[in-house]
Amino acid sequence: MINRLGGYIASLTTALLIAAAPSLAPSRAWAGTLEQAVARGLARHPDIQVAQAEVSQATIELQMAGNGRLPIVSASSGPVASGLAYDVTVAQPLYDWGQTSSVIDQKRALLAQQQANLEVVRDDVALQIVEAWLDIVNDRTQLSLLDDHLKRLGDVSAMANARVEGRYADQSEAGRVNLAVATAEGTRARLQGDLAEALGRYALLVDEPAEGLRLPSDPPTILESVAEEGALDAAIAGSPLYRKAALGVRVADAGVREANAARFPRLNLEGGVQRREIGGQLVNDSSIGVRFRLASQQGLSAQQRPELERQRREAARWAAEAEARDLKRTVGTLIRSDASTAARIGALADQAAQAEAVRDLYGEQFLVGRRDIQDLVIMQTEQFEAERQKVDLVIERLRLQYRAAAQLGLLTPMMTGDQMQTPGEHP
Repeated sequence: MINRLGGYIASLTTALLIAAAPSLAPSRAWAGTLEQAVARGLARHPDIQVAQAEVSQATIELQMAGNGRLPIVSASSGPVASGLAYDVTVAQPLYDWGQTSSVIDQKRALLAQQQANLEVVRDDVALQIVEAWLDIVNDRTQLSLLDDHLKRLGDVSAMANARVEGRYADQSEAGRVNLAVATAEGTRARLQGDLAEALGRYALLVDEPAEGLRLPSDPPTILESVAEEGALDAAIAGSPLYRKAALGVRVADAGVREANAARFPRLNLEGGVQRREIGGQLVNDSSIGVRFRLASQQGLSAQQRPELERQRREAARWAAEAEARDLKRTVGTLIRSDASTAARIGALADQAAQAEAVRDLYGEQFLVGRRDIQDLVIMQTEQFEAERQKVDLVIERLRLQYRAAAQLGLLTPMMTGDQMQTPGEHP
């Protein structure tokens, strides 16, 4: 089935090159591949820059969380009546019931979540570029088919006008042809508007002229791969959309452990030196010892906070489950749509071939008076519509493959060859 799709793509590419040949300007055109366009667009999109900045922010927060194991230094100084007083205290945490470890785990999970979000954003931007590329190829190919359709209608119109001039027919035959031509011109105006919109999106995303655009010679087979037994569940488990949601559970779980630990006093080794005023005299003093330190608590908030965090964890679990169900439903729909689209492409290919054969036969029968102009117009229009719909469906099948790849986090690696660091690899 993929080989047949590749054959359709090759024929569409040939038609597109024939249509675009007069307008190509090699000295200025950027005739890059789809992969190059995606790589260029990813390098300049502001949403990706935002996501990368959020990853850097989460990295710094993780590094700062690790400082919770280091000594705490506090100092104060100021003038008093008899001179300058000061107070310097150093506290080394000895035991905190796992509070610092919980904070570090939470920040590590947040970093992994931000990296998963970066993958999601990259795939979204890559899909936007691919969609714009496919829209341009689709519109240009259909305009090429429409030009051929109008040329054939022009030949029919010439025959109709000749029959009217020779008094073999009335003006109604020419009117039927003119109606078909007007309909085709309306279709041309719509396609040109769609093409202009797609070109605008492509220029905004890639910042290069959309010249020399071709369909990929080796179409992706994502949907065929995940349709195998158990493959979809494995692909969903590794997708950045699901990982982002699942990491929310890890963040919330670390929050539960941190809230539980915060209810108990910390054990610190504290030492300090101070110079303070006693009886009008500045007195130097120093101390060292092991002390318990309990954070300030208001009412029962410290006891209620663990329950709050547990509810957040429960919500995160359900959110991850909902994300997995959404992905399974979305990709499953794409798989079923791909199968039905493939069947429709085959049917339309046969329909277009039959329409072309009947159109040629009608042309021969018209010459001997067994067919009229209306028959020629109908068959020419049916053949054009079959070819146009086939182009639409071939592009749509490719679109389904790329959408599935984006849902599963495979689009950017497939296009650029980049393999982002997995969450388990972070310090």
